[in-house]
Amino acid sequence: MSTTALQAMAAIRARLEADDAGISIPLRWHGEDSPPLPDAPMAFGFVVFNNQGSGGAPIEFGGGAGRNRWRNRAVVEAYVFVPNSAGLTAAMEHAETIAGRLRSFRDSAVSCFSADVIPIGAGASVSPPGVKSEVAHYQSAVCEVTLHFDQVG
Repeated sequence: MSTTALQAMAAIRARLEADDAGISIPLRWHGEDSPPLPDAPMAFGFVVFNNQGSGGAPIEFGGGAGRNRWRNRAVVEAYVFVPNSAGLTAAMEHAETIAGRLRSFRDSAVSCFSADVIPIGAGASVSPPGVKSEVAHYQSAVCEVTLHFDQVG
């Protein structure tokens, strides 16, 4: 099966936004317009899908041009922000919920592998790509997930 980066990202999004996901904070997605953060800090996640590409060589030759299989490696970074008053532990708990949802997840489009939670601390120390609002009033952690998807061509 051949999967595009858009299809891989859609599979991750569907997994995280499913009714049974257990994720209790709203998720914002890199590259999409989101409303400004509210005046009173509220927990949220900001998800970045970073396709790192195929590495420039096929992993399998399929019998001629247009039939080779290319393995794309990607990283999903889900930055979790909680109000400073909630503390770093709360940010890490939300990040672990996301990690648990993607850890070892596999479907016809993507295969997820590691899903790690990394504490960051003060939101002012991090600036995820695409976050337009001030996050200095937040504690943060990131869930980092490595995955791959294959394209045929």
